[in-house]
Amino acid sequence: MRVEKRVQRLETRFADDSAVLYFGDGTTAELRGPRDFLLRLIAATCSGTELKPEQAKQLDLVRRSVGAREPGGGRLTEVLRCFLEGPVEAQDSALVDASDS
Repeated sequence: MRVEKRVQRLETRFADDSAVLYFGDGTTAELRGPRDFLLRLIAATCSGTELKPEQAKQLDLVRRSVGAREPGGGRLTEVLRCFLEGPVEAQDSALVDASDS
């Protein structure tokens, strides 16, 4: 195998991931990070450990976003947004009311 092809394969394996966030006002922002950075952001957020400054910025952008396009059609920003927003009380009370009948 030629050296150029080997380098190309290595570059694609270690390439940064990116996600495009959409906001309610029509603007977009791109999040970039090392491979699986969104998964690591979820793990750090859920564990309660102190976030790195870059992670805190990314988390704030995800919190303010209304949608996203992720590599491979992923939905990690939605999972993170659900975790940040927590349970919706109206849905919880509807479940309690339904179980009473």
